[in-house]
Amino acid sequence: MSGALAGRVAIVTGGGWNIGRAVARRLAAEGAAVALASRDAARLEAVAGEIRAAGGRAIAVRTDVTDLVQVEALVARTLAEYGGLHALLALAGGQGAYGSIETVDPAAWMRCVQVNLLGAFHCARAALPVFRRQDQGALVFCAGGGAFFPMLGREMTAYACAKAALCRLTDQLTAEYWDTAIRVNCLEPGLVWNEDTERRIAAEERATGRPHPERALARPAEDAAELALWLVSDQSRPLRGRMVSVGDTWWRDPAKVRIVDQHEHLYRVHRHYLPEP
Repeated sequence: MSGALAGRVAIVTGGGWNIGRAVARRLAAEGAAVALASRDAARLEAVAGEIRAAGGRAIAVRTDVTDLVQVEALVARTLAEYGGLHALLALAGGQGAYGSIETVDPAAWMRCVQVNLLGAFHCARAALPVFRRQDQGALVFCAGGGAFFPMLGREMTAYACAKAALCRLTDQLTAEYWDTAIRVNCLEPGLVWNEDTERRIAAEERATGRPHPERALARPAEDAAELALWLVSDQSRPLRGRMVSVGDTWWRDPAKVRIVDQHEHLYRVHRHYLPEP
């Protein structure tokens, strides 16, 4: 997919760290001008510097996605800098509010939901008017653990609820913008350890002499970046309203993509009913 995004502009929230960083690098390598957003200005500038050093175009815009005014300013800055916007990948989020629902701090619970869900809502609210004016654009949300099934042995209802809600937001926005060429999809990146977690896990493994139980499930952030690239490129047209995982293989096969496109319930949120006799 060399140069697949040449001439296009993308915003990546969470762009200074882990999955967002990998996505921003990959989009820029494929020709996109990128605007990176997160609360950590130093990390943003570091990633933007790497992209520019490699010959790409990148700006860093410190943004708290839980603040609509800041997200609107992010979109405005991107338009002023690059003259357009073709994709917004709302990847800012994270876990938190661990503990049973009986003991968890309600403020921490709400903060987790705000960062993951409210932040994505703000991104959609700021970008969709731009997309509607040009009758095109790709909006990508980020699902995660607990979005599709319960996580056994974990106590993290806030994260699970927020990520599941992002799937419904994907589905509902698709229905509401069906008469346009705007595409809304949801990326599920699998288990991706950030650098801090990787160091902690490695220390535990050295202490125990055994691989961490989740080691075999962990994926590099670059896997999510490859899928993100596909979701905002022409290769994923005309798919809309789908929840696509790095663990899926169908999206790599154009013939299977056509099959998915022809079946409205595949990789979407819906109930399974007991057949009537």
